[in-house]
Amino acid sequence: MREVKRSALVAQPQSRLYALINDIESYPQFVPWCVHARVESRTEREIVATLGVRRGALQGEFTTRNELEPEGRVYMRLVEGPFRVLEGEWRLTPIDAASTRIELSLKFAFKSRMSGLLFEPLFADTAVALLDAFVARARAPA
Repeated sequence: MREVKRSALVAQPQSRLYALINDIESYPQFVPWCVHARVESRTEREIVATLGVRRGALQGEFTTRNELEPEGRVYMRLVEGPFRVLEGEWRLTPIDAASTRIELSLKFAFKSRMSGLLFEPLFADTAVALLDAFVARARAPA
């Protein structure tokens, strides 16, 4: 199983970053490897969404159930996809009224050992690029 952890300080309020993380339908606009995003269901405490991924030889889609703790945390668990394990967490910690520490941690393993050997390094790089894409989007003019 692979694990990726990344964090960044962003000169944006916690509420803006939380809204950006949960605006799943917009991911194809700013996440380079996301080819489509579909919300299957949404409540105040949970979003179930499917993302389409294409990066080099890695392509497919997966569905996660995202448990929401308003403005502070989003916990993701695999519902369906090519993974044996996929879970992650976005954590937002306010530094002051206008700055936030954003942290992303992901654990994943593909169902197939062969797929794991081929795609885990590529998916690890893709996961690292995910935080960078969110930080760039948050820093862009609204």
